[in-house]
Amino acid sequence: MFNTDGLNALREKHHETLTLMNRLEDTLSARFYRMDKSIECMILATLTGEPMVLLGPPGTAKSRLIRAFCNVLGLVPAEALHTRSDPKKTVLDKKEAYFEYLLTQFTEPSELFGYYDLAKLFGEEKQFERDTSGMMQRAQVVFLDEVFNASSAILNALLTFMNERKFHDRGKLHAVPMRLLFGASNHTPREDGLQAFYDRFLLRCRLDHVPATPEEISALVRSAWGETHATPVEGGTDFAGLLEKVDGFRADVDAMTKANALSINPADPIFNRFTDLTSELRRKELSQMSNRRMVKFSNALLAKCLLRATRSGTSARIEPADLGIILDFGLDQQDDSAVAKLRAHLE
Repeated sequence: MFNTDGLNALREKHHETLTLMNRLEDTLSARFYRMDKSIECMILATLTGEPMVLLGPPGTAKSRLIRAFCNVLGLVPAEALHTRSDPKKTVLDKKEAYFEYLLTQFTEPSELFGYYDLAKLFGEEKQFERDTSGMMQRAQVVFLDEVFNASSAILNALLTFMNERKFHDRGKLHAVPMRLLFGASNHTPREDGLQAFYDRFLLRCRLDHVPATPEEISALVRSAWGETHATPVEGGTDFAGLLEKVDGFRADVDAMTKANALSINPADPIFNRFTDLTSELRRKELSQMSNRRMVKFSNALLAKCLLRATRSGTSARIEPADLGIILDFGLDQQDDSAVAKLRAHLE
């Protein structure tokens, strides 16, 4: 699908970054039982910069996983992972790197972007100026919980924020430093008006409770007990500067594409597999696979290929099995039987 020379040049130049991403995946997988797919999805979101959403019933550790991810990167203090901690003493203030908010239908844009400074509004200068300290447009990583509960006013503000990494404020356009956006929800959108917003979440990962067997429950409780009661080692050392390294990786993808050193090869047989799969997903109504999503999944496939090749020490080339990330993280709705049949054709 991509020319192999370009893929391997990218892998060699960013071997350290890709190795760190694999180590980050292993670190989180060791802490969370049966959440390997969710963690893989987060790693792909980190490398591509694409928004992702975790979908699953309450109590499946969606929020915990996202906070732990940020803790390992050094963006969130370890004590913030404990539900019993005092939120007034657990300010997530690593240079305003992380912003988290629980959305409801009554959430107003000012709760995310900051309220107007009343002192300045009613002072001599009568200025409309927001107090943006600690707000979403100052954060590198944003986590919006129950993201599909938001009102249309919030969603309209978020669309530009997600797509362009910019914030509109009273006719002025401000660039934002956001690198990653995570969402979580107990369900997929239930209103037709939310589909455009849902489409912006390229990567969707579904979680569920573990099977109610003695073996599964025992393994879960053992793993979760330590995660809940033993304060994790403060992150930020092993993975210091990882997000900056990822920025460099993305910049090189752009630069190599511009120089035609990294290009799509339509003659590659994997390209036909890709088009066949997306066509089947549309036909079976498992995913609309909009034009935007097809283009962006090409980037996710590139990331998957490079991570796999770095881990195995092999040449970088997209394999049919790599297309499985579309079945894992690209569906509008889940149909296990249909997905199993489609996956069998990729092996």
